[in-house]
Amino acid sequence: MYGYVLSGRAALQVVVDEWIDEYKKDREKAVVDLIQFFVQCCGCKGKLSQIMFANQDKVKSIRKLTESFDEESGEYPLIQGGPLFKKFKSNLLEFIERLIRGCKHNIIYDEYMMDNVISWLLALSDSQVRAFRHTCTLIGMTLVTSLIDIAKMVQMDLENTERQLETELKKGQAKRAFAKVERLQSKQKELRSHLDGFLTDFMSQIFSGLFVHRYRDCRAEIRSICIQELGHWMKHLPSHFLKDQYLKYVGWTLHDRHAEVRLKSVLALQGLYMIEDFAQQLELFTARFKNRIVEMVHDKEENVAVQAVKLISFMLNSFDVLENADCEVVYQLVFANNRNISHAAGEFLHKKLLTEDLEEVLKEHRAQRHTRKIREPHIILKELLRFFLENEVSEHGAYMVDSLWETVEVLRDWKSMTELLLSDELGELALNDEEEGALIEIMTCAIKRAAGEDPPPGRGKPRQRELNTKERRQLEADRNSLTKHFIAELPELLSKFSTDEQKIVSLVEIPQYFHLEVYVEHRLNKFLELLLKYMHDIVGKHSDADVLRNCAFTYRYFINNELSIQTTAAVAFRQLIDELVSSFHSLITDGLESENEQGEFKLLVAMKRLYAFYQAHDITDLADIEKDVSAIITKANQQQINDDITATAVMLMQVILSWALYRTNPSEPSKAELKKLRKSVVQLIQQCDELIQFGVAGVQKEAFITVCDMLIIFAPQLKQNPNYSSLIVVPDKSVQIRLRDYVMTTVFAEEEPPQFQDDEDEEAKTEVLIEKRRVLASFGKLIAFNIIEMRLAAPIFAQYVKSYQDYGDIVKQMMSKARELNRTKCMRTQLLSLEQLFEELRDQNEGRIDRSSEEWTKIKDLAHRFALMAGVDNYKSRQAVVTFHREGIIYCLLRNGPPDGSPPSNIVFFDILAETTFKLMDIDKKGPKGLLAFLEEQLMKEGEIPEDEIEWGPLRTYALPLSVVCLNRTCITVLENEK
Repeated sequence: MYGYVLSGRAALQVVVDEWIDEYKKDREKAVVDLIQFFVQCCGCKGKLSQIMFANQDKVKSIRKLTESFDEESGEYPLIQGGPLFKKFKSNLLEFIERLIRGCKHNIIYDEYMMDNVISWLLALSDSQVRAFRHTCTLIGMTLVTSLIDIAKMVQMDLENTERQLETELKKGQAKRAFAKVERLQSKQKELRSHLDGFLTDFMSQIFSGLFVHRYRDCRAEIRSICIQELGHWMKHLPSHFLKDQYLKYVGWTLHDRHAEVRLKSVLALQGLYMIEDFAQQLELFTARFKNRIVEMVHDKEENVAVQAVKLISFMLNSFDVLENADCEVVYQLVFANNRNISHAAGEFLHKKLLTEDLEEVLKEHRAQRHTRKIREPHIILKELLRFFLENEVSEHGAYMVDSLWETVEVLRDWKSMTELLLSDELGELALNDEEEGALIEIMTCAIKRAAGEDPPPGRGKPRQRELNTKERRQLEADRNSLTKHFIAELPELLSKFSTDEQKIVSLVEIPQYFHLEVYVEHRLNKFLELLLKYMHDIVGKHSDADVLRNCAFTYRYFINNELSIQTTAAVAFRQLIDELVSSFHSLITDGLESENEQGEFKLLVAMKRLYAFYQAHDITDLADIEKDVSAIITKANQQQINDDITATAVMLMQVILSWALYRTNPSEPSKAELKKLRKSVVQLIQQCDELIQFGVAGVQKEAFITVCDMLIIFAPQLKQNPNYSSLIVVPDKSVQIRLRDYVMTTVFAEEEPPQFQDDEDEEAKTEVLIEKRRVLASFGKLIAFNIIEMRLAAPIFAQYVKSYQDYGDIVKQMMSKARELNRTKCMRTQLLSLEQLFEELRDQNEGRIDRSSEEWTKIKDLAHRFALMAGVDNYKSRQAVVTFHREGIIYCLLRNGPPDGSPPSNIVFFDILAETTFKLMDIDKKGPKGLLAFLEEQLMKEGEIPEDEIEWGPLRTYALPLSVVCLNRTCITVLENEK
């Protein structure tokens, strides 16, 4: 049997039929063969004899079988991989089901076959051998599942028999067939004995003898089988198993330490809660374990959390047990980063908040025929806005839209959204200012999603595959739908909210998701002209960077196409740029006068607008402002002018020079253009270098970032095109040091933490942190592109542990890129950072090191982390690690004068080196060129070293992992047995 089940070569029904025929001839031999089959399924090669089978001491027989296991492998068929065992589990379960089904008429009731099978399964499942417990638990639990199917069929037969008997008994004496009545009564008695006697006893034996012990087995896979099958029993035979005495086991395993078991528990409960008729039986269980189920939506394992949310959704069907606080816990997951969890929470939100809780309101609305202006989508959108605003998650509309996209249809109802924003006849549904802003944010996010934009950060990777035909058609239909609607409605929206910065920033971005062909196909040029007119007005009214940037990219979207509308958009764009340039030239004189605040403000706004459009377009041909902007920066270095004007001029000059490089012809660039460009780049870097030294904080930051960006753009990588060799700019050592020092003083300087009183101050604190991370990332790029000397980054590497929470990811990435460039240089830089921290700590403590202090522990922890970063492949990092230790040894034994018998001042640094010895390969420790020989060579210079001198202890700590200890003048003796 085992061979057929394992290979699946023969139909399992044939195998079952052959066993039944054998059982009818010799039932003892057939049962022994079946038990032997179970033993083989466990991976045991032992042979069960009839003597062992007849022995009442099954423990002794099982112990003898255990001796036949393959102790070296530890594997057995249920867990073995490979094509041979791929379908073993499914074949085994099918065999058990067919066997019980084949024996359902008489064999299972003969008080021999089932009694012996169950007793052996219980004994085997109680073995200390995992293979026996796992396999026989699976067989035993499946056996009950199969018996339940038999019990259901017996129950149906019993009900049919009782109905026939009742019908016959209702007949009069003359018409009643007494023989039939006797036959039906006999059959009823037999079926009752089968159902209430044999089958129930079999299931109870396995439950009490197997499940009760194995549901708390030390192996998670065995516990999972128990809970999974118990859930199946309760669902398919509720009259027997759907009771609190069985439900409690599922409730207890909701707390299991393994996610696999918790998941099976939740799935088992889902099968029960989705059936409304089970409400009464589950009432006590729900009251006891509801809080735990709600807690599990925050389970650390994604699958468990997702299924827990779905379970709570099932509880809404007919179980009125969820309080508002419970629902709020699930509602918050709509904004979670995990895509699957958030989508499950979105389904719950739609089912509970947007359907059940609004049912009465929607019924009342349907009854009021006179409110024709108000439609059901308006009510749903209003409730969605209330939820969004009450959760105070502004700027997270994209997460909510992504969670609800597949379930909430009103997110595609562009007509209802614009009616809420524009209509004045909605009565109590009219939106206030805050609700308008929220609806515009949600609507814009929905438009992006309909246009095929990738999910928000954290909700999955950007789309990697190409869309299939059906998906492309759906995407085209969605974009056409939103385009047709907003082509006509967007100008009106822009007109209404043109002065509201928070609302207009999203509205001006919407045209970037249009299908521009719709303008041409439906001859809608009048709406295009109207849109461009309002865009022109908006640029003239606003100075916010985000509003201007979105306007600039919307113009680019309309211009960069080959449709006929391109001409209309280009004319409007040129007109706008001409006005901006003219305004800039007219304001430059008055705006640079420090006493003319109004002139300064107007000039600043004009420069911001030009900068925003320069980010999206090369407008050099339309805006000849390079000399004027350079003059502003020069003047800022000579005298005090408005700081915001200076910072904007620096950013504007950078983008002008970047476009200048882009315009050059890579194959035949003009030498005059290249010479002029290089001169401008060098001049800008020099100007920014002066601003970094003498400017105020805001100007320093923009100057620093500009220098970093320009050094990257005009880096040595340009020599890949020989024509650009003359453009390469390499910063001198002093500039590199100033850039490094600016990072240290701006990002890592210890300063008094500001006191924050409210949410706005917390947001300000976050903004400060973001800006500091931006500065650090800019410097990190210089390291990554090998533009500045790697050793200069040592003080930054030293901050890895201390500033891990705020900047650890950036510093780690910086070291990773440095290691890719040169492993040896990277580890030398890390060694230098440790040396700097060591000397700093020693100076703070007046030349002494407290080796029990927290600061010392942090330095050792940093060294250990540096070693781990060397990578898992010790061969690749071998030379770098050896160099690290050689130079570290030299540093530890460094003296300012000749040896005087006292330990060197850096001797304690050996403790730090000892944290990295685990990365050394054995071949690098011993031998004539190994570290042992190198250490001995260096120690020879120290002369005689006392054996018991405590101050030399760090040296012994370092030498021990290398199997050495200092004993005499040669100082090195291999410790073969010391370890």
